[in-house]
Amino acid sequence: MREPKLKHWYEELRRRKVIRVAAAYVVVAWLLVQVADVTFEPMGLPVWTLQLVIVLLALGFPLACVLAWAYDVTPRGIEAASAGESTTEGAPGSITALPNQAYPSDGETAAGAAPSAQSVAILPFVNMSPERDQDYFCDGIAEEILNSLCCVRGLRVASRTSSFRFKSSNEDAREIGRQLNVGTVLEGSVRKAGDHVRINAQLLNAADGYTLWSQSYDRTLDDVFAIQTDIAKQLVQALQITLQPREDDLLGRGGTQNAQAYDFFLRGQQQLHAYGDGTEAAAMFRQALSHDPDFPQAHAGLANALALQGIVSGGLEEGFTASRRALELEPWMPEAYLARAQLHSARGNDEEAERDFEEAVQLNPGSYFSYYAWGRHCLATGQDERAVELFQNAARLAPTEYTPLGMLSFALQKLGRKDEEREARVGALRLIDKHLQQVPDDEVAMSRGAIMAAWLGQKEWSLELVERATRTRPDGYTGLYNAACACAVLGERDRALDLLERAERTGRGGLRWIEADDDLASLHGDPRFDAMIERIRLATEQPSA
Repeated sequence: MREPKLKHWYEELRRRKVIRVAAAYVVVAWLLVQVADVTFEPMGLPVWTLQLVIVLLALGFPLACVLAWAYDVTPRGIEAASAGESTTEGAPGSITALPNQAYPSDGETAAGAAPSAQSVAILPFVNMSPERDQDYFCDGIAEEILNSLCCVRGLRVASRTSSFRFKSSNEDAREIGRQLNVGTVLEGSVRKAGDHVRINAQLLNAADGYTLWSQSYDRTLDDVFAIQTDIAKQLVQALQITLQPREDDLLGRGGTQNAQAYDFFLRGQQQLHAYGDGTEAAAMFRQALSHDPDFPQAHAGLANALALQGIVSGGLEEGFTASRRALELEPWMPEAYLARAQLHSARGNDEEAERDFEEAVQLNPGSYFSYYAWGRHCLATGQDERAVELFQNAARLAPTEYTPLGMLSFALQKLGRKDEEREARVGALRLIDKHLQQVPDDEVAMSRGAIMAAWLGQKEWSLELVERATRTRPDGYTGLYNAACACAVLGERDRALDLLERAERTGRGGLRWIEADDDLASLHGDPRFDAMIERIRLATEQPSA
């Protein structure tokens, strides 16, 4: 349940050490008055000097409290105090009352070690186009550079979610590096007009903010993929990393010289991140392929979007075709292997899924999502110990992502490791809290937070998150499904079934996952739940068109 306002303020005063400072001030002031009372008269000082000391100490008390609230004394010196984790409307109600989690957050290692020089955060490029309508284009360029760099062994790349939360932020490279625990930061800008594009990029040292490398590109849109490849290779060279032949090939893989195909591809990528249900994204990738049928990334993107949709047999078949074509055009494409692995998993082809997950991880060892998706497959197929290991790897690669810790908690729950399960749930809920402060209308984060809160016994807060998530996007599958899970955990059976049926009507869902999901265990045997499972089974098994 949410903490009362008075208790919240008490916790915040304690967190900022205001109470400790006030108590210390009173003790020191009392000692000073005692010393003054004993020594001033023998020294011949007038009586009013003692009164002056008392008045000054009294005036200094509120000033000391204000300074204690505003500033912290840290190993780096005096810094502005950070806002409390539960001070905003988007933050879970009683997070501060829960024990600290052992998993690193905000990219910091558990021991607070200094970041490696061979680590980087790729920030979204700044939109400098005259119409200011090219955000998807700027974000897409940065994301493609990020994705290609994940294949470089020895280079740690902050996840997209971690880096992109600094979009439109005024934080400098030093603060971003500190929060994400990276040694370098890549930032840039894009100015697009007609078929012409100007891209500026610079790599900054996160320790001092100085530039390590910079370059400007003034080209046509047909050359954008070549620019991305050059930026990635220049960055690796600036960090003094030696590329293996396969890594060098992966950095320069595939691409297109068709400006319209590239534009639709980036729009598809934006749709995947904005909504995550694959429907609009698939339409954009098909448009890209209509302009360039030999664009391997667009084929892989289409396969990925269709893998997200899940239950429609025809969609799975189209996804397999798209992933196969992507690998024909570019045999070393980790996105295509990952998409095909998830398609195999949805179809129940476990051996083939395992092979493709393994290949995706081998080709792109820095991608947390490959480990995360593989872990979900293992969890759905009863490989709980292996799922724990994979989710831990994902959490290590992306310490500011809440999804790996959330899924880790489910794997630990299946193994009966209750203390670790709770620790992972608390860690996930803390990261969701911070994410919602940055992106308050993210219904997926709200709904996943609702599940964590439900398992942690925070019923009121869980139901509030359910309400907010389903109101924000009433037709979003992931938000509806997670909200149903939270209600099922809380014993709200009818509401859970209503939400599940709404989720089913979107045409998405993985049968194996729904059947194995412990969140929904209380619904098993209910006629409405069993009927829904049968409908999904029939939709999955129907012959492709």
